[in-house]
Amino acid sequence: MKLIVCDASPLIVIARSGLIAVLKGTAENVMVPETVFAAATIDLALPGAEAIRVAVEAGHIQVRPDVARPDTDPDEELSGLDAGERAAIHLACALQCPVLMDERRGRQAARRRGLSVIGGAGLRLNARERGLIPALGPILERWRQSGYFLSATLVKAVLEQAGEA
Repeated sequence: MKLIVCDASPLIVIARSGLIAVLKGTAENVMVPETVFAAATIDLALPGAEAIRVAVEAGHIQVRPDVARPDTDPDEELSGLDAGERAAIHLACALQCPVLMDERRGRQAARRRGLSVIGGAGLRLNARERGLIPALGPILERWRQSGYFLSATLVKAVLEQAGEA
């Protein structure tokens, strides 16, 4: 994949898991809108925040200006989403690229705008298929234990697809 825009939640869990290099290995260019970067690094003591800051400084992740002011979006459909989700959708639309997003309502809104949507688990599946990680099961379990919501149905489907069921 050439380019992807990331929302905060999957970016944070990827960083917390020490998998920024894997994210960079699945997309040549990883972009985040300013709103997402601010939300993900507001407190550098939080898990993953420092790794995201370092990845930006190293050029592995690029911070882009918000395309539209996320707090004043007139689109009713996006009004129920948080500012980072709105900013990620706007940037992905402007760049005509996939968006990495896990929140169901945000994913639905992105798809209605014609965007390809990839979730954190799907991105890991892609990394597994490309040999960038040896197994998905332990990573998904770590995510769940750290409080990141992944439905049992999703975990089962992803593990089956990866041949780890």
